[in-house]
Amino acid sequence: MSAALLLDGSMGTALQARGLAASAFPEEWLRSRPGEVARVHSQHVRAGARVVLTCTCNAARLDQRDLSAATEELCSRAVQLARASGAPRVAGAVGATGLVGGGGRGPARGELVERFARPFRALVSAGADLLWSETHVSLREARAALAAARTTGRAAVVTMFLAEREGGMAALDGTPGEECLEALWRDGAAAVGVNCVAPGGELAALVARAASRVAVPLVAKPSAGTPGARATPQAFAAETWRAVRAGARLCGGCCGAGPEHLRALAAALLRP
Repeated sequence: MSAALLLDGSMGTALQARGLAASAFPEEWLRSRPGEVARVHSQHVRAGARVVLTCTCNAARLDQRDLSAATEELCSRAVQLARASGAPRVAGAVGATGLVGGGGRGPARGELVERFARPFRALVSAGADLLWSETHVSLREARAALAAARTTGRAAVVTMFLAEREGGMAALDGTPGEECLEALWRDGAAAVGVNCVAPGGELAALVARAASRVAVPLVAKPSAGTPGARATPQAFAAETWRAVRAGARLCGGCCGAGPEHLRALAAALLRP
């Protein structure tokens, strides 16, 4: 039996399927339609997820929707809704700011750290079991997010979006993916990995390379695709399973991955 732990699936695309505008932040529904957020969490847990991420991926960029003043309120509601799903563990999630490009240009490190620190503090105060920062295209921003998370004393996981390049996967500034993951491990991350990438051979190869360099669990949370181009649950599970065989110990789904994808992946994890 695989030793991998099943994570949740996508919140954003699930809410869009329920009517959330593509231009809206999912956090807006923490106020207006919390029941829909709760249902997504519950469906993921019933499908086998042992860790759910709070609906706060945009918590470091709420000023872009004039929601910054409500950061603490939204983080608190998000943790409560995730906890009510019955998930064994709730991860307080904060994604990239959208202000740092692939080359690393953007706000100074101090500003980035504070942008992340505020929602991370709020999530810990609300009772998150661990912290999670995801979808970073820049190692510089990922390291700033990790530094902010570590000030809370909670264990922190960091995952990056890596592009497929000749010879492997890399951050958008060209830094090889395995070097990014090693740097984050050495900075103190409790687990490191990737999200929002395609499942399959490139992901599995990256995990295999990173496994020889990183001494914490590796995360594989690939996307299942977009409407009209979404992988079947069976295909998604088969391709993600390749990363598990290569050494990933936490796996789940990002964009397009719903409860049916998680159930198929949960079944794959039972293979010897």
